[in-house]
Amino acid sequence: MKMATPKKRKVEGGISTETPVLSAFAARQKLWGASSADISTQSQSGGSVQETKCSPLPSRSATKSPSLPPSRPIKRQIIEPKVPSPRNDKPEGSESTVPTSPGAKTVTQYSTFRPDKQRKNYQQKPDGWELLKLGEGERLVILGSFGIKVTDGELTVSGAVLNGSNTAHWIHAPHCHAVPVLRANSPAMVELHQHPAAQSLRQLARLNPVFGKLWNESQSTSNPCKGSTFQIVYTSEDVPKRAPLQVLSSPAEWNKKLAGLLKAKLQGNTPVVFLCGPKSSGKSTFGKLLANRLITDNGDSNKKAWASVAVLDIDPGQPEYGPPGVISLNKLSAPNLAPSFCHPSLEPTNGQLRSHAVAAITPAQDPSHYIECALDLLAHYYATLGPKCPLLINTPGWIQGTGLDILSSLVQDIRPTEVIYMSQDGPEETVDALKAVCTTTIPFTTLPSQPTSNTSRTANDFRTMQTLSYFHLNHPSLTTPTPAWNPTPLTALRPWCVRYRGASQGTLGILCYDHQPGPSLLSEAITGMVLALVQISSPLAFRDLLSPSDSDPASQVDMDIDSPPASPGIISTPEGLPLIQNPMGRTLDPRHSRALGLVLIRGIDTARGQLQLLTPLPEEVFTGVDGKDLVLVAGKFDTPSWAYAEDLYLRAFSSGKGSGSGVTTSRAEGEGESEEEGIEEVAKAENSVSIGHARDEVPWVEALHGCQKKAVGSGVWRVRRDLGRNN
Repeated sequence: MKMATPKKRKVEGGISTETPVLSAFAARQKLWGASSADISTQSQSGGSVQETKCSPLPSRSATKSPSLPPSRPIKRQIIEPKVPSPRNDKPEGSESTVPTSPGAKTVTQYSTFRPDKQRKNYQQKPDGWELLKLGEGERLVILGSFGIKVTDGELTVSGAVLNGSNTAHWIHAPHCHAVPVLRANSPAMVELHQHPAAQSLRQLARLNPVFGKLWNESQSTSNPCKGSTFQIVYTSEDVPKRAPLQVLSSPAEWNKKLAGLLKAKLQGNTPVVFLCGPKSSGKSTFGKLLANRLITDNGDSNKKAWASVAVLDIDPGQPEYGPPGVISLNKLSAPNLAPSFCHPSLEPTNGQLRSHAVAAITPAQDPSHYIECALDLLAHYYATLGPKCPLLINTPGWIQGTGLDILSSLVQDIRPTEVIYMSQDGPEETVDALKAVCTTTIPFTTLPSQPTSNTSRTANDFRTMQTLSYFHLNHPSLTTPTPAWNPTPLTALRPWCVRYRGASQGTLGILCYDHQPGPSLLSEAITGMVLALVQISSPLAFRDLLSPSDSDPASQVDMDIDSPPASPGIISTPEGLPLIQNPMGRTLDPRHSRALGLVLIRGIDTARGQLQLLTPLPEEVFTGVDGKDLVLVAGKFDTPSWAYAEDLYLRAFSSGKGSGSGVTTSRAEGEGESEEEGIEEVAKAENSVSIGHARDEVPWVEALHGCQKKAVGSGVWRVRRDLGRNN
């Protein structure tokens, strides 16, 4: 039996054969042009089907049909975002950039303040500073580095409430982070000053392109340090070309929670807030807003704001205060108005009370040691600051598996007054586990996350910027008012020469966490690498590092865990380096040790028995410290590849071949570029450093030509496609 073949039914009716077949794109253009073109609908007589007949649409390159009326001129649409006061529960800094009609150019308004000669609200002073008179509710978005002094009235920026005083607050606002919004809560007189450290910070772009094009650089000059250090951004047309600008915003739920935490002082309570959540969910941003609010805002009461706030920064991958791989306890007495790479070492007005070297960018390296370090910092907080100072705890974004176990353990041991989870999208098992730990005694709150739409820098880029900024920090003394930077390559700086052998040696030895290389490989393993400088306060720090005699089964005796060993087992390498034996990958006891900072091993002078160390630590740190109490700790810090190419980038910049462009992988407004195009631009900036520059001797860099030092078969393998053609 044959199956019936389906037949197509012919629709009767007079359909014009002259009607063109429109593609999807042409149909879309037809719909868009419906408002400016007259489209007539004709009924076909003698048929059952009606058809809409229109003229063919011309292509973009073709001329317009004379039968159609001229299209309307494109109107500029200015969309003005509403930025209410952060004191209320409305979102701050919200903005809309969606045009209402195709082809319309959207211009987003960032600042409502406008200079007006009649109002006399703007004055340019001869010394380069500006005087602004802001009305109540007016906002201001400024890109760059500047100092702000509120002489009269009240101003809010990054959660901080600035009242009339002669104190200048220094702000760094690069567009790789959300730019803060200045809002006048009342009529205010504001002074804007040039930042004294802006030039040295921007000159770091000569050493690494990741620092390039972050500020208000002019497109017409090749020197980014000329002119003003800041720029008022009125609309999106004032933003530097291809700069993805995002303003700092605070959702309504955030503002409500900030107001609730601020009432703790009125109730006589000291908040201990535990911040956790996924990566890039806004933990650091919310913590910064909360710290600034606690320090500067009294909550509309007669009581003064908190004199200081303690911050337990235990995110080793993206720390706010300090270099990557280090967790710390910090005391803030002034608002934080700059990104983390602009204050890699705290200013004298803010103090770092204690820090520990995790020697890795993740707690997964040694979770037990990580928890011990965090709890020791907590114990130091209670011993020094006590219950009179609020405590904010910023945790890493590892929330599943072992990371969830770490968070649960910390909540149980710290017992905060409130746990805030920065996401309302789960994961469900993480939220349920944290709620179970909090039970009914600890309030648990979920807030909406605030993922950044700016992808011009990756997490690895931010760690590079943080570490490079740390090592180039210029600290002539501990009384320096603001941090400054030395834009000289590290290879051109004079290192600290530390004896590692002899009677007056400057270090007890070198300790390797996790993995210990052989004695013959130690010098190669640490040269050109980052190590932590740790001070030992008691021999109890070596509780798990017994000397060979103590590890002998014949000499083992029952001893208390806190009883100190006679001495750690130290052996000498072929270069004479003192290596503290650690075959089991043990760590120092954080209760009897603390990290002073990071050092970079520039080289080893075996003839003189000296280590050449590069570090930004001031001389005052080493005053009164015995060299036998210092240990160099090697771990899994990021390889400082940025330090290896500083000379090459600087030579390329001096010769005019360096573009100095930064990493621009996000789409700018009005640009059709893709993320891959931005990455190609970075590759061009890196390739602009000619390998010919490496012919001269540069530390840690060796120029290879052709297949030199390459294994056989290391080239690109290509598939042959001509096999079997002659068969």
